[in-house]
Amino acid sequence: MSSNAKAILFGEHSVVYGKNAIAIPLLNMKLEVNLINEYIYENEHVKFIKQLIKNEYNIKDEIYIEIISNIPEGRGLGSSAALAKACVIAFENKYSINIDIEKIMNKSEEYAHGKSSGLDVSVILSSKPIIFNKNRGSELFDFSLGAYLLIVDTGTKGLTKNAVEYIRENYDKYIDNIEKLGDICNEAKDCILNRDLKEIGQLMKEAQKNLKQMSLSTKKIDDIIECLDKYSFGSKITGSGMGGCIISLFKDLSYIDELKKILKKKGVKNIWIEDI
Repeated sequence: MSSNAKAILFGEHSVVYGKNAIAIPLLNMKLEVNLINEYIYENEHVKFIKQLIKNEYNIKDEIYIEIISNIPEGRGLGSSAALAKACVIAFENKYSINIDIEKIMNKSEEYAHGKSSGLDVSVILSSKPIIFNKNRGSELFDFSLGAYLLIVDTGTKGLTKNAVEYIRENYDKYIDNIEKLGDICNEAKDCILNRDLKEIGQLMKEAQKNLKQMSLSTKKIDDIIECLDKYSFGSKITGSGMGGCIISLFKDLSYIDELKKILKKKGVKNIWIEDI
């Protein structure tokens, strides 16, 4: 009963203020849930989802949720939404019931992050890339660039709730950056359709510049991106920032072994590769 991760290509934070975002499912990064009868430790978020489903659908059984995952928590990759989806599927299969998956996922996201834009739920429910707008919802944006996206774990959790609240409190200070991030996302749509990797990479760099100006980057992120950009078209944080993961666009993986060795020296332990 598995679900997958997600990455935001463009539109972090600006999506909260009604701008478009482009997001993709990361199908090589999986979270699996098994429902078992034996006691197993569950964190508060897992308990919340389980009790929510049991209460909504009058399930009385004493049951525990076992998680097998290669999606790191708190890295902007949608682990909390993936968890909720996998839990719903597991309960549906075990009890032969139909569960309102969006309702459960949205309540789970509110529990984990406070009020959310709805982007994570939309993209993790999709098997294809989407363009998301919190006022208009999501639309399919299926594309193939014939390229690779590296997802690089900085090893530091990014707290979505804190980052979103920080930007909200400093909205007037960062309004120009927010507008620019929205414009970059709209420009990126045409570049993606044209499969213009070079220009997509430049827009990733421009987005990262704005995110850094909003104090959402860190010295470690900056150091890793500087390294990645020597090999890639462009790199940026994905998700809330202040930690989390970096995405980087490559045409091929000729230098991946060399790059992995360099990143390892910078403290990077986990890298994933996704066809895009």
